[in-house]
Amino acid sequence: MQGLFTFAAEAQETPGLLQTILPFVLIIVVFYLLFWRPQQKRRQQESRMQNTLTPGVEVMTKAGIYGTVVEVRDNDVELEISPGTRIRMVKAGIGEVVTPQEPDDDTPVEDRPDFPANGSDDDKDNPRS
Repeated sequence: MQGLFTFAAEAQETPGLLQTILPFVLIIVVFYLLFWRPQQKRRQQESRMQNTLTPGVEVMTKAGIYGTVVEVRDNDVELEISPGTRIRMVKAGIGEVVTPQEPDDDTPVEDRPDFPANGSDDDKDNPRS
């Protein structure tokens, strides 16, 4: 009977150092690839955008305020958020540059067929007086 117990004890080997550390290494690699690296790239892009700000550019702050850059200094910018209203804020507070979307053609909005003021088929039922 004694030989049977010693055989069972020998069969249960302790896991090696590699088997113990491997799950932790895999978790660290996954965190790096999914969280740290993309966040680092976003910070670099944001920093580049903030360093290339020029007067006249329309921006949106991280707080959701739209404004036009009036003056750029070393670490801060001055924004005009409405005519005559200016605020000074840190460059890091600028979230993104807003680029206005230009229409495909040069037709004024009022002359386009989808503009509601034009006589569409719906207006024929309700004539204007």
